[in-house]
Amino acid sequence: MRYCVIGAGAMGGLYGLSLAARGHDVDFLDVDDAHVAAINNHGFRLSGITGDITRRVRASTEPYDFAGSAEIVLFHPHTLGTREAAASAKTVLKPEGWAITLQNGIGNVEALEEVLGVGRVVGGISYHSAALAGPGHAVHTNAGKTYLGELGGGGSARVDTLAGAMCEAGLKPEVVHDIMSVIWTKFVHNCGVNALCAVSGLRAGDVARTEAMAELQGHILEEIMAVVAAKGIKLSLDDPTGFIKRHTYLKYNKPSMQQHMECARWTEVDSLNGALVCEAEALGVPVPYNRALTLMVKGREAAVQRVHGGEDRDFAALEDAAERDLAQVS
Repeated sequence: MRYCVIGAGAMGGLYGLSLAARGHDVDFLDVDDAHVAAINNHGFRLSGITGDITRRVRASTEPYDFAGSAEIVLFHPHTLGTREAAASAKTVLKPEGWAITLQNGIGNVEALEEVLGVGRVVGGISYHSAALAGPGHAVHTNAGKTYLGELGGGGSARVDTLAGAMCEAGLKPEVVHDIMSVIWTKFVHNCGVNALCAVSGLRAGDVARTEAMAELQGHILEEIMAVVAAKGIKLSLDDPTGFIKRHTYLKYNKPSMQQHMECARWTEVDSLNGALVCEAEALGVPVPYNRALTLMVKGREAAVQRVHGGEDRDFAALEDAAERDLAQVS
């Protein structure tokens, strides 16, 4: 069985290298030139809670290097690049091949199906955590479960085969009857925590202990649950709001969106709270707090990008230019 990991960052590295360590053939496709070069020159390293290994693997930024070679694509790109990465999946897959997306957020399954076709996509979600320590080096930071299942419900021979390989690799797979329910459950969880941490700079436990942020989280969760109810989604938690509140109080982790913000990377807010706003608009459900939070994350992104880029700005000149612009308009 030959796999291709599309999006060979922290999570792609974790899944691909875990399978490679059990003898599976795994190729890696990523858009980061420096990351790919480090993998090809020095091997791909995975360290962290499950050990420290470095493997020599094939990596490329060009999908045609692996054209028609993969039986299974493990789909891990940043959600901003889902549609472009889906085209790469179509290139690297064999005609009978298929893909499983393990991305956070919603809309990824549908985007992948649009490109590959219905029947060539399996749903999944991961409760593992990983971070990218540098080019060619992923770190496994938390071990959770991997949920997977056919989009039409339940398992199948191909899902069972992948689950068996993941079990041998220590990825703790569980085949579920309703994978979209599980995907939406994690989506709700992430919407209720990640953007709050990213925009405030507070870790999860600090959000719960900061009165203003705890109040804001309550409003965010109320809107999320209103959208879930209007859409008729059955979540895999009996009390999602209570669970998320307890989780926030107990954990002091940095969600991935907060990590992206601190590293001056674009976040995945459009596939989380931004996607929720889109769903709400279609359903006629008002979500002013989630809309404001999404806009604040985007504003904070812009500020961090400017600082990270070392932009030397002449504010006096900018103000003069603004005066001229207004004069021309008037």
